[in-house]
Amino acid sequence: MIQRVQSLYLILTLAALVVLTLGQDVFESTVVKPDAFSLHTHANVFGVQKDIVVNGTLTVEDETYIKAALEKVDVPQETKEIPTFYFPFFSITILLAMLNVVVLMSYKNLKRQLRLGRVLFVFNLLSFIVSVIFYYILMSYTSDLGESYVVNNTLGLGFYCIAIATAFSFLANIGIRRDLRLIQSIDRIR
Repeated sequence: MIQRVQSLYLILTLAALVVLTLGQDVFESTVVKPDAFSLHTHANVFGVQKDIVVNGTLTVEDETYIKAALEKVDVPQETKEIPTFYFPFFSITILLAMLNVVVLMSYKNLKRQLRLGRVLFVFNLLSFIVSVIFYYILMSYTSDLGESYVVNNTLGLGFYCIAIATAFSFLANIGIRRDLRLIQSIDRIR
């Protein structure tokens, strides 16, 4: 089982999904207005959390932006990890990791392993596409701010874990298909 290259690819996919499940940020956004406030948004498998630090005087425009961003009535001076969007993405990554283990352990039945490997790849690809869409939605929220704000949008380690899991699950399917063709050609020779 371990000597097959697709097993190595599936183990690397599993490692990437485990790192993602531990809470690595998929993407981050920082909005700073010098001498007023800084708002840090980070999204991971536990949802979207926001950190705010007010270190100066706020204008009415700043207060309305912070209230809309935090979905609160009043503006706190300093708050850490305010959950603004919650969906149990971690359960999806745990299910993907469990499916990955099932694909890895079904090495004796290559047809079933190929079917399950395709399902794993499709779900990894869907999670990659959804994370890209969420990233562009976050960028659209911060791109229309005025010039007095400094905006920084970055991709986190979690995004690269999703990309690695997608790529290695694709490579594992190629290896499984190659083994299946080899066994079928040996059966034809007999």
